[in-house]
Amino acid sequence: MNAMGRAHATITSVLGITSAMSAAFGLVLAAGDGAQAQQIVSTGQSFLSAELAVGSRHDDGRRDAGLVMEIKPGWKTYWRAPGEAGVPPRLDWSRSRNLSHVAIDWPRPEMFESFGYMTLGYGGRVVLPLTLTPEDPARPITLALEADVGVCRDICVFETVQIERAIAPDDPDKDRTTIGVARLMVPEVGATAGVSLVSCRITGAGEARDFTAQLSLPSEMVHPYVVLEGPQGSWFDDLEMTPAPDGYTLTATFHAPDGSSWIDRDAIVATVLGETRAAEVWGCSTAG
Repeated sequence: MNAMGRAHATITSVLGITSAMSAAFGLVLAAGDGAQAQQIVSTGQSFLSAELAVGSRHDDGRRDAGLVMEIKPGWKTYWRAPGEAGVPPRLDWSRSRNLSHVAIDWPRPEMFESFGYMTLGYGGRVVLPLTLTPEDPARPITLALEADVGVCRDICVFETVQIERAIAPDDPDKDRTTIGVARLMVPEVGATAGVSLVSCRITGAGEARDFTAQLSLPSEMVHPYVVLEGPQGSWFDDLEMTPAPDGYTLTATFHAPDGSSWIDRDAIVATVLGETRAAEVWGCSTAG
């Protein structure tokens, strides 16, 4: 049995209908809990399979790995910010042992129509590259994942995936190439691609605030598809883009459900999807 085949996965399915909300062409907003689903019936049939891949070991003890998902033809699963007609995956690593941190790199998503609205996600086979940081590099990592993943076609199926796998420090990196190819699909760092949020401003009070930012782009990035994400539990909607010198002026409504008076601008993420390039910007400066 190969290295990926040693992982054990148990999958159950629940049918649901996703309620689609408004989305503008060319723009999608990460709406947190904005997408809702009505569970109808459990089918016991799976439209997605998943396993863990193991890659290279770093000198400091960290380990490359990958979550490999195979989606049945015609079905799609969602990106971490799926838009208002989708459900983001929930990945729970809390049952893992000798694991301090999991960093996930998300490959560039596809744009596809779901319930008449443009959403972001994946079809076919997708590999999410992982970087695992052990508590003790000399001991094996027991990686235990419980994931709730929405898979949609005419209906939405919510798959619960449970995978457990022990990775010893001397385990071979048989899936190094698979993980390396997936990393090539991850959007570039904004500074490398010439993309930046030059400034941003959040004004107002309460749960809904006005957001304004200046997005700087290289000349070859025309008509980009932009995703805005905020701190945990917050979201953006009503995003508009107005052409400006070297890029766009972005305006949106920022929702902070707890009504916090202070917002960490380092937690604001802008993902820009161009025709040939994609980039992510983490954080933005405060407008003067």
